[in-house]
Amino acid sequence: MATNRPVWTATHVGRVRSANEDLYLVGDRIGREPIESWSGTLAGDHGWAVIADGMGGHEGGKIASRIVVETIAGSIDSARHEADVTSIIADANRRLFERMYSGEGRPGMGTTIVGVVYFENAALVFNVGDSRAYELRRGQVLQLSRDDTLNVDRVPRSGRSHALTQSLGGTTTPQALRPHIRRFPLEDHVGVLLCSDGLSDMVDQDVIAGILLRQPESPAERLMEAALDAGGKDNVTVIVVGSRK
Repeated sequence: MATNRPVWTATHVGRVRSANEDLYLVGDRIGREPIESWSGTLAGDHGWAVIADGMGGHEGGKIASRIVVETIAGSIDSARHEADVTSIIADANRRLFERMYSGEGRPGMGTTIVGVVYFENAALVFNVGDSRAYELRRGQVLQLSRDDTLNVDRVPRSGRSHALTQSLGGTTTPQALRPHIRRFPLEDHVGVLLCSDGLSDMVDQDVIAGILLRQPESPAERLMEAALDAGGKDNVTVIVVGSRK
């Protein structure tokens, strides 16, 4: 029988925004509050975690992230291959536009997405937008996701706004999505960090690595606090998944 993986989550509205448009999914659990910390476990042989970072203002981002997370929650149990993840993301995007056209939310509301699906000896990480996934392996923190932003290789992200090149929704008409999906082995694997850009824009990767490598008892909370200490200019949501025990 596969042992479970420990998981820690933290989400915060930040020090500037009036509403938290981020939303997370861990197994069957969807985040409930604008400021919340939680810990539990993921199934060792097939578990998942997802963060959606909504955008659109006037409640539009909150609606968009909830539509997408609830859609993914209803189908991610079937995800076994890259094609499954692509299909699930496309379905979430389609439902987002359906709800947009029905008058719920705002035209152009949207969300980024980042997530991981675990299997016995490997995992799939996926993203659309600029929410990030990192892996802890052999004393290093490695970025697994790919940022969908302009000039990402030339302009520092920290503490600034940046233009997305793709997201779920975010336009008034549907656009073709090209999700980034990566399968990686779990040999020498220590854990995975998922985060909205409220963390990665405020805290440098070497600082993130330092916090994780110190292995605090509540790693998601420590990372969230680092983002708030750096100014908390955006909503921040963090999920840390450890190795099986």
